[in-house]
Amino acid sequence: MNPTRKHILLSCLSGVVWGLIAVAIGFGAFPRAIWGGLIASPLIGLFIGAITLRWFRLPVYLRVAATLVSLYVAASLFGLAVGVYDWLALDIPDRIPHGVVVQAVLAVLWGLTFMGYFIVLWPLAYLNHWLLARTAAAGQS
Repeated sequence: MNPTRKHILLSCLSGVVWGLIAVAIGFGAFPRAIWGGLIASPLIGLFIGAITLRWFRLPVYLRVAATLVSLYVAASLFGLAVGVYDWLALDIPDRIPHGVVVQAVLAVLWGLTFMGYFIVLWPLAYLNHWLLARTAAAGQS
């Protein structure tokens, strides 16, 4: 199944919106490095959008589970982008590069899980997947 141009653009736009949500949530934790995640957010959205191409074929209980998994994958990728940006763009001496990246990924996952953001973001991600899957299905007919 090939994605349509509309699905690709909406996936990138969706990634930007999710990136802005992440900036609003995580700016206090990463005041300068979070911009790396925002820069990468269209690519993250494109990756997650590619997942939604077959999402609507799943039974509902698997859609719910797949949405949670994709939320955590997207959050991990956002944390990875934050960590890489922190490592490469912010000139702070005597840091362990892989430690900086892993710390950002774990901080994003920690906040998503233990600050309870996943409770709100999971249904929002389900709605997002549903909308993206509709555009993919509409492009195929």
